[in-house]
Amino acid sequence: MSSSFDQLLDALGQPSPVLPKVDLNFLSDLDGAQVERLKKLWTRLDPIRRREIVGELGRLAQEHIELNFERVDRMALSDPDSEVRRLAIDNLWESEDPGLVPALDRALTADSEPSVRAAAAAALGAFVYLGEVDRLPAEDLAEVERALLHAVQDEDEIVRLRSLESLGYSSRPEVPSLIGDAYRSSDESRRRSSLLAMARSADDAWKTEVLAELRSPSPVLRLEATKAAGELELQESIQELIDLVEDGDQGIHRAAICSLGQVGGKRPGEFLSRLLEATEDGDEAGLIEDALDQLAFVEGTRDLTLLDVDEDDEETAYEDEIESEDEIETEDEEPS
Repeated sequence: MSSSFDQLLDALGQPSPVLPKVDLNFLSDLDGAQVERLKKLWTRLDPIRRREIVGELGRLAQEHIELNFERVDRMALSDPDSEVRRLAIDNLWESEDPGLVPALDRALTADSEPSVRAAAAAALGAFVYLGEVDRLPAEDLAEVERALLHAVQDEDEIVRLRSLESLGYSSRPEVPSLIGDAYRSSDESRRRSSLLAMARSADDAWKTEVLAELRSPSPVLRLEATKAAGELELQESIQELIDLVEDGDQGIHRAAICSLGQVGGKRPGEFLSRLLEATEDGDEAGLIEDALDQLAFVEGTRDLTLLDVDEDDEETAYEDEIESEDEIETEDEEPS
């Protein structure tokens, strides 16, 4: 490994108009000493070369889940080139390490480049979610939410939109009005972001808005509403989702299939099964099979919930029966 890492550094340091054909896999799982050696080389590399490296690391990480370039991406968060910083933030989208929160907060609140602030706003959404499911310390969640609530007033529109979308996961009382204001806007981008935030809220109080946008003339809004209907498991959307499987927009077509699996129920299951039998497209068949798997999971979860309720009812009934028997025995024992 050390020899291969040495060769990689030598190749990256050579002057070349394009990224050398080297095995960047050797930048995965670096130890502290290797990170320090890479830092020394990194400062001497051309910004374009650094962008190429970080961009390629992002592609490799998506294609090979066993590779972990997090230490390189964290190093690149402080790169003097804004595009390198943005790419590094994008690459860290899977990280759930609370130690990353301060760096992302700084990027959101202090970076001079709007694209970097927008990337940080989007990345912080994952930490809002983690906080809502009690997997992030409360003080970290509060700091993230404060930064995002401030950023919804950012001078850059994209930063404002990404911040609103990330706040969709939040249960803060300020958030519903922010989502509602964006939805009532005449701007399509703001309405799209509001629908995404609604989907993330897990709150079917947005049912009316989502159902209305399933019939929107705008493909952008129809797509977001289709996804939201699945995320919110809106049973009322089943017929609309079935109809949207025939939508001419391929993105909406695929999203409708996925959402039917998320909504669950007998009718979506029967429809997806027929659709699977009729399709001759291998990719679509895989998508439908995934939707049916999701549907089975949803139904299994619902069955377990019902089972829990039934068991609770049985236990309560048993306890009531015991108490009743005790009362009868007590009455029998009382002297006449």
